[in-house]
Amino acid sequence: HVDGASGGFIAPFQEMSGKGTPAPYDFRLKNVLTMSGSGHKFGESICGTGWVVFRQREGLASHVATTVTYLGGSSDSLTLNFSRPASGPYVQFYKLLRLGQEGYMNKVENQMGVTSYLRQFLSNLKHPSGKPRFQILDGGDTCCLPVVAARLNPELDLHYDDIDFQHGLSESHWYVSGYSLGFENPMNEKFENLCNDVNEATTMFRIVVKSNLTRTLAENLAGNIEKILSV
Repeated sequence: HVDGASGGFIAPFQEMSGKGTPAPYDFRLKNVLTMSGSGHKFGESICGTGWVVFRQREGLASHVATTVTYLGGSSDSLTLNFSRPASGPYVQFYKLLRLGQEGYMNKVENQMGVTSYLRQFLSNLKHPSGKPRFQILDGGDTCCLPVVAARLNPELDLHYDDIDFQHGLSESHWYVSGYSLGFENPMNEKFENLCNDVNEATTMFRIVVKSNLTRTLAENLAGNIEKILSV
């Protein structure tokens, strides 16, 4: 199974434009039987829209695909609980017809351009000590999602962390998700590090660039980041 919850509406259009994945990741690989995608993330549909594509009908389990007699005929239901709203598929189908491959390619390219601008902006910010303000954690400008992942430079030994940074930005109506890289281990009820190369107190943040985050809005976000860092 290929989980394309986020990348399912990004990687194919990067590949079509010649700026994408270096290797096959889909049904071109014989051992891939199913692929999923979330239409409400980068597919431009409404919340709750998700897809699973099967290579062949034989791979579809009988308890998922049920055949029922309805309105005088036989009908297949491919949902988990038979009755689901149709608004998501309708919106998704409209967007696929309205934008087409070229439209989605242009959309993804624009998102990656805005992402690159924000990544470069964060990379260029300096602390009064001359050290970088941020440490970039994501994979860069190619073969990746339109997401900037970073953290405040741990070398600066600041009195605030990325969660405080998130709260500061929220006062200017920008929501940038901050995350703790520690977790409570249910086996021993201790708060432990999630990654083996950082301690449990480490934090980070990410900026998800959707199609409505334009360059103009990104510049506004950048200005607000500079503003709260000067406090």
